[in-house]
Amino acid sequence: MIRRIIVLLTALSVVLSPAAPVEASLASIPTRPLEGFAPLSPPEVTAEAWLLWDDTFDRELASLNPDQARPMASTTKMMTALVALESADLDDEVVVSPSAAAVGESEIDLVPGETWRLEDLLRALLMRSANDAALAIAEHVAGSEAGFVRMMNDLATEIGLENSHFMNPHGLDAEGHFASARDLLNIAISGMENPVFADIVGTRSSTFPDEPNGEERVAVTTNALLSTFEGALGIKTGFTNGAGLTIVSAAERDGRRLYAVVMGSTDHFADASALLRYGFSAFGLFNVVAKGQIVASQRGPSGTTDAIAQDDLDVFASSEDAEEIDLVIEYSEDGEPVVIVEAGEEEIGRIGLDLVEPAPLPGIGDAFAWASAYWDWLWGND
Repeated sequence: MIRRIIVLLTALSVVLSPAAPVEASLASIPTRPLEGFAPLSPPEVTAEAWLLWDDTFDRELASLNPDQARPMASTTKMMTALVALESADLDDEVVVSPSAAAVGESEIDLVPGETWRLEDLLRALLMRSANDAALAIAEHVAGSEAGFVRMMNDLATEIGLENSHFMNPHGLDAEGHFASARDLLNIAISGMENPVFADIVGTRSSTFPDEPNGEERVAVTTNALLSTFEGALGIKTGFTNGAGLTIVSAAERDGRRLYAVVMGSTDHFADASALLRYGFSAFGLFNVVAKGQIVASQRGPSGTTDAIAQDDLDVFASSEDAEEIDLVIEYSEDGEPVVIVEAGEEEIGRIGLDLVEPAPLPGIGDAFAWASAYWDWLWGND
């Protein structure tokens, strides 16, 4: 329910800091009415650290330990892919070394001496979470695993990661190999800006070069959310004994893109799904004032003056914030009447107002002139 605080429009000028307006490009996002919208609380999840982010409105929606440095498992491979995409050509031919083929754990079963296109290795890396593909990419791009790791840490500094450090390209547990949920979010957002990265992480299954013995290679993504969560865009899963289950997930509904980062979970798909559902349900674009709406009225000696909204005013808020929205009418520093939307004590939007005053009543002189004209018409006087 909106609480309206109406401040009388006097000549008093108040200096205010304007809130950022909703971008015109967001016009396709449906708005919600404020009335009858029940507040929702964040879900209980098993993850020890998590972060829910609205990328459309550039806002952190909820989090737990988002800046805590933790083992990240195969979400490491997002950074591996970013370095490769920046430093090599997709059509590069990569010869698989014995060390890459022998790395172990999650694999696409590379064979020493095989030649793969870099793009195929990237698909194996991000879809199948192949450790052997990670090391093959690293050795091709930098000449050695150590050299590639330096490139990973250099890129981490370049994109502003604050609680991350890399020791390998695949994510197997290693001392000094860690990231925070916030840093993983930033890596994912950077990756999704690359159309090749975005296409691969959103793919459910793919075929790969046949094995040397002629056997077909087919891999299905490790990210079950692509099949189970409406609007899922993919990203990256991970698991090690040290990291637990991890996932960086993204989904889009009604023009809004959300990211959920889950670390140290016992059920990463359920946790990410719950967080994404909460983000889409509990937050939205609320219509506070409609264009042409009479926001306030004030009686005076000559009638009622109406304050009419010059435009629609939509604000992004949580269902909890929506119950605490105030409308405040004041003069801006330019001397123009405005309606300000506040949630708590924070200004979250404003639009201008038109003051529509009543038509003046005819004076005594006007009345005599009207009566004289009527008399002349009635008697046919020119």
